[in-house]
Amino acid sequence: MLFYFAFLLLPFAYAQKFRPDDPIWRDEDSQNVSNPIRYDVADYYDFLENTFAKPGDQTKSRALNINTLGEVPDSSWFTNRHGRNPMTLEQLVRGPDRNGPSTEQKWLVVQNKRGGITPGFRVVDSTGATYQLKFDPLSNPEMATSAEVICTKFFYAIGYFVAEDYVVRFSHDQIDLSPKAEFVDLVGKARPMTQKDVDKTLEHAYMDGNGTYRSVASKYLPGKPVGEYKYYGTRTDDPNDIFPHEHRRELRGLRVFSAWLNHDDSRSVNTFDTLVSENGRQSIRHYLFDFGSTLGSGSIFAQKPRAGNEYLWEPGPTFKTMLSLGLWVRPWIRVDYPNYPSIGNFEADFFDPVKWKPEYPNAAFNNMTDEDAFWAARIVMSFSNEQIRAIVKTGQLSNPEAEAYLAACLIKRRDKVGRAWLNQVNPLDEFSAKNGRLLFDNAAARLLVLPEADRYEAQWYQFDNRKESREPVGGKMSVSEKQLIIPVEAFQGPPDAGAHYALVEITTHHPKQPNWARPMRVYLRNSKDTPSVVGIERE
Repeated sequence: MLFYFAFLLLPFAYAQKFRPDDPIWRDEDSQNVSNPIRYDVADYYDFLENTFAKPGDQTKSRALNINTLGEVPDSSWFTNRHGRNPMTLEQLVRGPDRNGPSTEQKWLVVQNKRGGITPGFRVVDSTGATYQLKFDPLSNPEMATSAEVICTKFFYAIGYFVAEDYVVRFSHDQIDLSPKAEFVDLVGKARPMTQKDVDKTLEHAYMDGNGTYRSVASKYLPGKPVGEYKYYGTRTDDPNDIFPHEHRRELRGLRVFSAWLNHDDSRSVNTFDTLVSENGRQSIRHYLFDFGSTLGSGSIFAQKPRAGNEYLWEPGPTFKTMLSLGLWVRPWIRVDYPNYPSIGNFEADFFDPVKWKPEYPNAAFNNMTDEDAFWAARIVMSFSNEQIRAIVKTGQLSNPEAEAYLAACLIKRRDKVGRAWLNQVNPLDEFSAKNGRLLFDNAAARLLVLPEADRYEAQWYQFDNRKESREPVGGKMSVSEKQLIIPVEAFQGPPDAGAHYALVEITTHHPKQPNWARPMRVYLRNSKDTPSVVGIERE
């Protein structure tokens, strides 16, 4: 009976807005997953479902997996890297890579490449590690391989789980066909793989004048493959997958990163889940996979001008062209691209990050809010010009003009991303409480080198953490400096577990930035006479 009454009281005991361990920076999503089933997403079905239906919850509510500061905690989906803890140039250049394929002995071809449109096959090196080799199209040497390596490093630095990708070069006599090699056709039927199969694949790969093939060697991901994930819903076999994917900030914000890098192929078929073992438990880790169709690359050809500008099926432009008898021309058709075969079709002048589109819609991208975009745009802006140029150099482009052009485009697209999404909300960040003052900065002014705000208006409140109610303290104040005096009375409200809470609502004012005036709320906790910022909310 005592347990029954205790159970009834639980909702009241845990009704507070902030818990003692807030803000959390690690989502402990490592419950044991015993028998997961394999989720294989059918590419055509995924296209039809997302194009002609509206799967998932289409409510543009606040992301569900963020901490009280509005940040994404580390999890099996995302690890805060460059955006929170700036990486060194060496770390950015290295990315996820640890050790590439050994060249001490010949690589054994063990299977043809399954899935995707890029030619390739699987090899095993002398250490027993398996790699998937993927090649550039004959028409565009270096294009797909450089795009894959460069974007892998960017997405890793941003915080996603990705594969190790290496640019490798080899000649025909450096590979052997394994006697156990098999060829698996499109319907999954296997037969012995022959040398003819290998040679046929290499016929579609570019070979330089020295008889050397250039390839991306993508190391097999650790763990047991358990399929792909969708951009909505959850895996029913995973007790850790509790947030609908369309309400995860790192998947909503992926739209911003994808726009920057033109990852138009950001769909379920290019995700990957593996079952990994750690500390005696099994859990599922979620990867982004296959970046061959990024930047100006379309994997087996230069990217189509439509990519990033229009969905595969979009009735508006289609009917407009038909009704005008072809007199109306889509604006992106007129874009002029420089002739860099190793880059493909990539530019920054016509690019509009707000209007950018993937191959077809997905629920997470559709649900992206201004707050999600602000989170992502700050990470994009954390890459300096020098860092972008260094990562582009890892693509090993032989034409220095092409390399310089690609880096310049990424820098210009980065700045457009910042201007588009840092100014949609009140851009104050980097809050801290010191010496009786609340200090902060203006992300838009700092990262975009914009004029500072004319003034900041603030109203302080006592905050009752149990009832989530507030009582005003004094009147509204207006300051020009990026700091506010914390009124002593703000921490004289009802205590909770020995701590007092305060709330300040701030608006930022600049004549050319009306969205800066959107209110934001900053919560402080005073424990043992030490105030700290515990919560941030943007409207």
